[in-house]
Amino acid sequence: MSKIYGLTGGIAAGKSTILDFFKTYGCKVYDADQIARQVVEVGSIGLKQIVEKFGQEVLNADGTLNRKKLAGIVFSDSEQLKNLNNITRPLIKKRILKIIADTKASDEKNISIFEIPLLFEGGYQQYFDGIITIYVSEEVQLKRLMNRNNITREVALNRINSQMSMSEKRDRADFVIDNSGDLTHLADEFDKLISQL
Repeated sequence: MSKIYGLTGGIAAGKSTILDFFKTYGCKVYDADQIARQVVEVGSIGLKQIVEKFGQEVLNADGTLNRKKLAGIVFSDSEQLKNLNNITRPLIKKRILKIIADTKASDEKNISIFEIPLLFEGGYQQYFDGIITIYVSEEVQLKRLMNRNNITREVALNRINSQMSMSEKRDRADFVIDNSGDLTHLADEFDKLISQL
């Protein structure tokens, strides 16, 4: 029977980097952000509902979702963020739960990793064989996010504060990877984790 672990961490914590480590190791990996993009593709019910709630101005000229425009709306207004989550979360959850069920039912004996940034917020922990959190200090997180997205400190803090705190995610996890150091340090943390899994 396959084991499937949930992977989470705050924004700019290094989830994509550690996911690459898992891929290289031979694990099957899934990405909730990819599913989140699929549920708002042109022609989807998700995109239709977003346009009904936020208006045509959140669309690009080609009819695709203008993510930057939508992010500007929802990350500065908690009520609007709640509206967006009410549309997308049920659609995303339905797809995620199907993948988890299919993986657990598989005869393959392997490890699968499912990266879900809002894992605890979405109540997904109960569906996995264990939860892995990527942890960095809040100062490191802030610097990385500002540099990665080329945004101001204020905008970065708004995005960080719209999620559960890193320390709470760390405290609720079964396994923790500290990504406050360099790539060599992260590789060592990964090796320790793999031996535990």
